[in-house]
Amino acid sequence: MYTLAKRFRFPAAHTLHSPSLSEEKNREVYGKCANPTGHGHDYAIEVIVSGRCLNEDVVVGHGWLSDLVGQHLVSKLMFQNLNDAFGEGFIPTGENLAHAVWELLDSHLPAGLSLAVRLVETPKNAFVFRGDREQPDSKGV
Repeated sequence: MYTLAKRFRFPAAHTLHSPSLSEEKNREVYGKCANPTGHGHDYAIEVIVSGRCLNEDVVVGHGWLSDLVGQHLVSKLMFQNLNDAFGEGFIPTGENLAHAVWELLDSHLPAGLSLAVRLVETPKNAFVFRGDREQPDSKGV
């Protein structure tokens, strides 16, 4: 298996609040991130693409991947309030953001590649989402 991991950065803001929880429970679950005025992070996203075979001696073109992430991710999230970026009701926890980023990018990958997303929120917090895209066996690639 070959893997390419590229890191991208974007500053954004959010607040963590679930309308289905009481204010007290929101503070218990989300801690200081439940501050109603919000706060920001300088997020790092690692886009990790893996495949069993190389195409032109690379997993995928590095420039192509940078363009894909720029078009579908960075332009959508940079300097945004993440509570609004993915539609009403989206709670921008690190787990949910990693999954949402995977959803934004996965359908654009060529067949035979798998995608994982690692979202770094702070020096102490990182979140990983690996999708369940089926991989062909090595004989078929």
